[in-house]
Parts: sequence; structure tokens; C-alpha cells
Amino acid sequence: MLNSEISSQEHLFPVGFSREFDAHVYYTAESRNQAIQLRAQAIAYFHDRPIFVGALVDELVGPHPLPMFEINFAAGFLGEVVLWLIRNRGESSVLVHEVTGDDWKDHSSGAVWLGEVLKLDDSNF
Repeated sequence: MLNSEISSQEHLFPVGFSREFDAHVYYTAESRNQAIQLRAQAIAYFHDRPIFVGALVDELVGPHPLPMFEINFAAGFLGEVVLWLIRNRGESSVLVHEVTGDDWKDHSSGAVWLGEVLKLDDSNF
């Protein structure tokens, strides 16, 4: 999902939520059950912190080449979220980026990949 498209999802965030970073966790039809389990683990692990774990998005949105779910968080949680993803993501590819309002930069030169780097559809920027 593009940063510019997130306004349709803002009602899902807790009041006052500081969304400064996104982690997009990708999955395929074959790995969807693992994604369900990883999402549940993230919800359980981060339950007492202001970290939002989104729903599985099975359709392709924005520049994303595969279904995914997001983990949204403030800058102060960057190290903790990335370390947790490194330890728990299994074979999943994960795109982590700051939310600056510049969708192209955020998803390209401003991004860090864990696992396989996937080709994003840049025609959506």
C-alpha cells in the first residue's frame, strides 16, 4: 500500500498512533498459512507496545508484487521490530521503510530489505 493510500486505513490505527515506519511482510498463496502464524506471533509479541499489526491483504495493492501484511510503528521501535523480524520472518521477504510522504523514495532508496529483494511495480508511484 502506498503511503498516500493509507488514509483509507487510518481509522484502524489507535487514536494518537505515531506511524513513522512500515514493515511489509510478503507471502504467496503457498506461504499464506505461515504468514497467518507470523502475524499472530507479531500481535502476541508486540501486544503491550504501540505497534500496529495489520490484516493480511491478499490482493495486490500499490507497488507491492505479492500479498502482504504490514507492521506499523514509531521510529523508537525500529530496532526492536527489525530484530524481531530478522529472528522470526523465516523465508518471508520483508520491506522496511520510513513513512516520509515520498512514496517512491520510501519504497526504493529509503528502504531496507530482509530476505529476497522483490521487484516493486514502480508504475504505481
